Amino acid sequence: MRGEKKDADVSLVAAFNGRDDILLLRRPEGVHCGGLWSFPGGKVETGETPLDAAIRELAEETGLTGQNWRPLGEYQHDYPDRTLRFHLFGCDGLDPDALHSTEAHAWVPAGRLGEYPMPEANRALLDCLMAEKVA
Repeated sequence: MRGEKKDADVSLVAAFNGRDDILLLRRPEGVHCGGLWSFPGGKVETGETPLDAAIRELAEETGLTGQNWRPLGEYQHDYPDRTLRFHLFGCDGLDPDALHSTEAHAWVPAGRLGEYPMPEANRALLDCLMAEKVA
């Protein structure tokens, strides 16, 4: 008997520093999409809003807090074993020197994000970021 697909809501953060670069973290080996670059974020926990999850995940993964939080877009992606609903949020005012992460990280200009290998689902969210930069 085949197992059922897992469904989850995931909040991701497009964290902008004062130079308009966006933070990417490299996913650890051994996890789903390990070794690829991604926005900080993670699963929305029971009783948590997607925005609350974004704020929590950014703090947990980087030690950073942001300001001017805003929704940038949503996207659903079907992997063979799971369906993920992504909620992308933007925030500003991050000090790159205050970042504390055990994972490799990079501050990347928006126009160069496509140069980093990332999960297919994250690539679909790049259009949301480009719209943010134009606005």
